[in-house]
Amino acid sequence: MTSALARKYAMQVATYTSGTAITAVSGWTQFKGLTDFNDAVKATIQSVADFDNNGYDSSEKTLQTWSLTAKARRPFNGGVYDPGQEIVRAARLGFGDQARVFVRFYDTNGGTDAWGGVAIPDWTQSKTATADVEEIQVVLNGDGTLTQITNPYQTALAPAIQAVTPSGAGTGQSVVITGANFTGTVVSTGVKFGGTAATSFTVINDQLITAVLPTGSAGSTTVQVTNGVGAGNSFTYTRAA
Repeated sequence: MTSALARKYAMQVATYTSGTAITAVSGWTQFKGLTDFNDAVKATIQSVADFDNNGYDSSEKTLQTWSLTAKARRPFNGGVYDPGQEIVRAARLGFGDQARVFVRFYDTNGGTDAWGGVAIPDWTQSKTATADVEEIQVVLNGDGTLTQITNPYQTALAPAIQAVTPSGAGTGQSVVITGANFTGTVVSTGVKFGGTAATSFTVINDQLITAVLPTGSAGSTTVQVTNGVGAGNSFTYTRAA
């Protein structure tokens, strides 16, 4: 008989949008660099003892809270930190909706051990000594229900755009697309602005693409990247003519 491996879990995060169900979230990004991961559910127990119990206590669970605690090294690729970690880091100083993230975690062996919800993160720099590899500890404090979901495990993920810079670029100008899962971007038509393929683009690495804007009208448009898994999230971008 073999034992299950602790490293079987994977975690993905997404920027929080109020009113979106966990099953309808798009733009999931892998939280990479995990070295330790623990999920916990804590019950609030209240006594309901009465005289009929002959001195023995009796209890009911009235509330429950959930949390995830993760330790991770800090992957640094092409001058960019891991996009999944950056989604969580960006929420650490926020309030209201800006303090929340979507999170899901699952067993990469498959099966039914897959859960998701909304969480408010704490972020601690846990290793900073001269001889250390940079490490963080993140506690994701559950906000509301922890929902069992269909296990999303797959070896590849659809692209997830986090930023397009600089804003206000126009026809023939170059922008940098930052995000995750850009490996395997479809040739020629894999990067689109408002539904029109980029004039050209280069996949620098899994997290970076440079692209030249095609002809288009000034104003709000969308940017979308497609790889072998499918089309990623539509990212809103304001362009010049």
